[in-house]
Amino acid sequence: MSDTSEKRVMVISGFDPSAGAGILQDIKSFALLGISAMGVVSAYTIQNTHKVFLARFRKWEEIDQELSVLPEPGIIKVGLISPEMLRLIREKYPSAVIVWNIVLRSSSGYDFEPPEIVKENLAYADFVILNNEEAGILGLEPSDRVVVTGGHGKEAEKVIVKFGRLAFETTRLPGRYHGTGCAFSSLFAGHLYLGYSPEEAVKASIEILQKVLEKSNQQVQPEMLARDWMKFDVLDSLNSVKKELLTVGEKTIPEVGQNVSYALPWSKDEFEVAKFPGRIRLKEGKPVFVSDASFADYSHTARMALVAKSFSPHIRCVTNVRYCAEYIDNAIKSGLTVFKYDRNSEPEDVKSVDGKSMEWMIQQAYKTFGKIPDIIYDEGFWGKEAMIRIFGRNPKEVIEKMKKIIGIL
Repeated sequence: MSDTSEKRVMVISGFDPSAGAGILQDIKSFALLGISAMGVVSAYTIQNTHKVFLARFRKWEEIDQELSVLPEPGIIKVGLISPEMLRLIREKYPSAVIVWNIVLRSSSGYDFEPPEIVKENLAYADFVILNNEEAGILGLEPSDRVVVTGGHGKEAEKVIVKFGRLAFETTRLPGRYHGTGCAFSSLFAGHLYLGYSPEEAVKASIEILQKVLEKSNQQVQPEMLARDWMKFDVLDSLNSVKKELLTVGEKTIPEVGQNVSYALPWSKDEFEVAKFPGRIRLKEGKPVFVSDASFADYSHTARMALVAKSFSPHIRCVTNVRYCAEYIDNAIKSGLTVFKYDRNSEPEDVKSVDGKSMEWMIQQAYKTFGKIPDIIYDEGFWGKEAMIRIFGRNPKEVIEKMKKIIGIL
């Protein structure tokens, strides 16, 4: 295999407008590995996640024009294509590693690539990936350059991937997923580019595809797995403000403890909102954290973040600060938007349901300003400590507002 360390990844594949398969799926799968792939469309299709209606293959002259203005690739993933073009791709890039994901027929029965012409061009690919039905039609057996995937029947409980004399099993998930072949072959090519041996590339691609499918619906959705980076970013953003919270904690932590909660854009419940478990509390006048930020545990500020986000999706972070009249004055002088909440105004049905007060409070503030204000405060009530809540886009913004109200900025 040639050295691809200074070269790029190229995808030559069909365009599926549903993005479940084809070049869009290929690019998403490479992106999941942190690889920026170049792409040239080899065919245009009319299809959705259930059925292919038409495929129009492009001429080599058009494809070659596009390839010629791009850097030379080290790895080429080929998907849906006129089979005779494999020879032309090999002639253009004699040292590239070519991974060909053969697509003879769609699951809905549309015939793409004639088997007899596919057979004539197999030698131009370094690796061929296809399912067991296609392998049977072409008379191909697993080898050191042929990867065969199985388990496509509804009755199959396992998906078996064969490579050479090796067979790898994984649990078949219920449901039908459009684009598994494209995703697997792109992940395989991507791992080769990263320096994996073919055997390890097969293993790693199976593991990642399984994780993707667990989060997918009807079609393969690598973008759902890509959301995990934001979970790390949310936790990292919260942990990055710990030092500042320790510095000002003696001025901000109320008797009930303080928290800073930061919701993900798609958060639906408290366990999709990052916060500091157990709250931040004062011990002998100094702030104490139970642990670093986590998605575990319950938090009033997490619930407030969810409610605020439902009105203004970009407002995802909330903290609570001890009430001090001077802090409110500072907030107003700093130009922050301030809403005073009167607990006496709460309807009985709000007072009687735990957690309803926060929702009602934020709703009233939104009605007043037409947006979520920077500050919502109340002066307390029977059994309720007076409190200031600070809202913002992220922990950094919330901490900056907190500094303003306590007089540091």
